[in-house]
Amino acid sequence: MGRAQALSHEDYIPYEGPRVAGFSPEQLGAQGGYKALAQRGMPLMDQAGQIATMASQGAPLMATSGYQAGPIQSQYGGSNIASRFRGAPVRSNYQAGPIQSTYAANRIGSGVQGFSPQEYLRAGRGFDSRDAQQYMSPYLENVMNRQQKRTVDRFKEGKAARNAQAIKSGAFGGSRQAIGDFLARRDMNEQLGNIEAQQLEKGFGQSQQQFERDRAARMSALQAGDTGQLGLAKQRTAEQVATEDAKRQAASQNLQAQIAQQKAYEASGGQSLQAQIARGKFGQAAGQMDLQGQIARDKSLASANAQNIQAQIAADKSRQTQGSQSLQAQLANQKATEAAYQRALKGSGVLSGLTKTEQDLDLSRLGALSNVGAQRQAMMQKAYDTQYEDFIRQKEYPYEQLERYNAMLQGLPVTPSYTKSFYSPAADPTAQLVNTGIGMYGAGRGLGMFGGGGG
Repeated sequence: MGRAQALSHEDYIPYEGPRVAGFSPEQLGAQGGYKALAQRGMPLMDQAGQIATMASQGAPLMATSGYQAGPIQSQYGGSNIASRFRGAPVRSNYQAGPIQSTYAANRIGSGVQGFSPQEYLRAGRGFDSRDAQQYMSPYLENVMNRQQKRTVDRFKEGKAARNAQAIKSGAFGGSRQAIGDFLARRDMNEQLGNIEAQQLEKGFGQSQQQFERDRAARMSALQAGDTGQLGLAKQRTAEQVATEDAKRQAASQNLQAQIAQQKAYEASGGQSLQAQIARGKFGQAAGQMDLQGQIARDKSLASANAQNIQAQIAADKSRQTQGSQSLQAQLANQKATEAAYQRALKGSGVLSGLTKTEQDLDLSRLGALSNVGAQRQAMMQKAYDTQYEDFIRQKEYPYEQLERYNAMLQGLPVTPSYTKSFYSPAADPTAQLVNTGIGMYGAGRGLGMFGGGGG
């Protein structure tokens, strides 16, 4: 009765230890990563949109020949020539030759292969389990085994110390020693699991970082190669255009030379014709000479007119040829421009795919980090609950002893009981599972399922 009265006068002792496990560093890091990912946006997607817009808004080239056919007119007007003189035929040694251009247009092409999105997809594939095994450190298992061995050795040392203390206090082999051994073994298993999880997490993170660095290097190499090919294509196209311009200028000069030569032949033929007429007129009367002069002038006019018409026809054909060559060159440039637009559109599609892949990889990494943090939070919550349970057991122990003593005096069976309270985060299924297991363990101990009864 005196002990019961003393217990009734004891003050309330509040529990001052932590009850709720806060967010782990991994959870805080994952939350910050989700926030940064949402604020960062998708720069590659924006770049792909800009490329697609520029390619779709490119103005198509209008190919025109520039050739305009001009009228061919004769400047000759014949007159009536009347004479009683029948002269001998006068012949000219002039024969007009064909005027031809030596220019033949060549096809203009860059000679550069097109853009290949498959190469970017292979170089930018995501990190998987095969990559983790390839990049994982070969010394990871040795480090983890050494740490776990130290943990087991400390457990054995602690068990020996507990046995010695139990023997000294006369409680060796009792329920209290069994409880202590169970709690120590549980702590050892938790430490072993934590060591394995930490080392695997560290090795996985290091291998993933090395993989990301290698992937960035591969992508940079591909982009540098495409940039060099585009520069080479521009250089080759410019060289071909310059060559075609030089060929056209040479052909034009050759054409002018042929025309000048034809004019020289024409002048020589006219001189020969005049000489024949002069010889035919020699010794003739003034009238006959005048008639021959009329005939000569008329023929000269007709011959000159014919040459003029031939020259106009040749010039028109030359302009037509040049217009056709210009049209072919414009069509080649237009095809090259359209090919560049198509490569730009393909490149924008690849950038869009890379954006989705990058976002999925970021979300996967953040999800893995959040899961690891949830596990650590659940483990910390389990430790807090265990500490609170021990506090309650210590607080209720005098009352249990008094109740047991009272039952022994009355001849009633002893049924120990104590109250437990746990905090369980609603959003963490891992923590819920851990708390449920602890509750089942406490109930089983009260029923004597784990040995030692309630002592």
